[in-house]
Amino acid sequence: MQVRLGLPIPGGALASTAARLRAPVLLSANAFSRRWPQAHRHSMRWPGFRRPGDRLQGLDAALDSAGFVAMATYRGFPWTVAEYVALAGSFPWTWWAQMDCCCEPEIAADRDTVLLRIAATARLLAECRTAARHAGVEPPMPVLQGWRPEDYLLSAELAPLTQWPDLVGIGSVCRRPIHGPDGLLEIVDRLDRAMPRHVRFHLFGVKGAGISALRGHDRIASVDSQAWDMAARRAVPVGRTMSHRIAAMVRWYGAQTSAADVPRRPAPRSLGLDEAQTVDGLDPEWIDLIAAGEIDLASVSPQRIFEALHDRD
Repeated sequence: MQVRLGLPIPGGALASTAARLRAPVLLSANAFSRRWPQAHRHSMRWPGFRRPGDRLQGLDAALDSAGFVAMATYRGFPWTVAEYVALAGSFPWTWWAQMDCCCEPEIAADRDTVLLRIAATARLLAECRTAARHAGVEPPMPVLQGWRPEDYLLSAELAPLTQWPDLVGIGSVCRRPIHGPDGLLEIVDRLDRAMPRHVRFHLFGVKGAGISALRGHDRIASVDSQAWDMAARRAVPVGRTMSHRIAAMVRWYGAQTSAADVPRRPAPRSLGLDEAQTVDGLDPEWIDLIAAGEIDLASVSPQRIFEALHDRD
């Protein structure tokens, strides 16, 4: 199991340290977002991405679309699919993840919203793939979304793919429990039994106990986390230095890679995606049409879903 070190900023001493550690890294699209003047954040057009340039040269670097951060910070993606794909094409990423709609309870508080966000994630995969093809960029890594195990099976069923790539992302697993009917282990087990044999998973935000629980699992290719920086902030809330952050990062990465460094175990055979038929909530036919982009309803677009959720608060 590979552990990708989440970097909060591109370049600088943190990236240099990651290079010395020979650590693969993951960066959020938001790390490249130019900043608004604080007073004008919601009255001005988003100012665009900065390009990676040479700051990440020599690193095994992957790119995430920052779906959770976009929702929490901007109430939705401030960038378009075309702008995100241009960022994906501006650096030789090891992989880049599609734009997707996370389903944590603080974002998707009810079943209908979860199902709408799963459908929107499928539609975003199609849009990202189309934009990448037109821009001459390699296609994105698909991301499966949901909250219950059957949600992820539905997400896989809706994905507009004729053939699965070798690596697929699993979202909304960062803060969930490890055990239980909607726990991390159950999600991985259900997808393990359903997905084609060659597919392996990248788990977004899984760390610590999650790594220990899944170590040696044949399906898990990689995980990522930026938890080291949050721990450094909690330990030294004021007066934190770069030396302190670097030391926290080195300690954290050593502990995570040690936990992940065990032999793999064989996984069960694939059983197919038939279990996805048990999903409750919105009309499945309507979800299919949303995912395929055949219903032109602004009210169910990812951006309007974000806005509707904000309006409920």
